[in-house]
Formats: sequence, structure tokens, C-alpha cells
Amino acid sequence: MKRIKITPLFFSLILLTACSSGRVMLANPRTGATLECGASGWGLFAPAASGMVDDCVRRYEPDGYVPVDRLTPQERADLERRGVVLR
Repeated sequence: MKRIKITPLFFSLILLTACSSGRVMLANPRTGATLECGASGWGLFAPAASGMVDDCVRRYEPDGYVPVDRLTPQERADLERRGVVLR
């Protein structure tokens, strides 16, 4: 009777069934504008979803957008005073 190696089979299944989803909220402290970068993927496309979110963030940073988790306390307070909802 032939023995099947479990390790390659296990990693193949993980690769095909893996999923990824990411979302990053961006805010422009100067204008108060917000936007969200997000993507999801499964199987072989799971790593691409993360790359798409990173590309989106890099695309908007030159325009003054900052991920909400990197806002300074002063910037956050100013945006909240102006009624900008930060999640």
C-alpha cells in the first residue's frame, strides 16, 4: 500500500483555501476628507489583497491622507471637533 505524504497535501489545501481581507481608513487632517482602502481575496489571490490595500494607501499619502491609527492626538481631536467620524 502506498503512503501519501500529508505535509504537501496539507499545504496545498491551505494555499487554496486561505483568505485575506484588509481595510485601512485614511483621513486628510487638513481637509477633513476620509476614505477607506480595502480588498479581499482567497486562495492564491489572498496575498494580492494585502498588496492592493498597501498600494491604495501609498497612492493617497502624497495627497495628505494618513491612516487613522497614525494621526496625532491633536489631529484626531481637530477632526472630531469638525464632525469627522473616525472608525
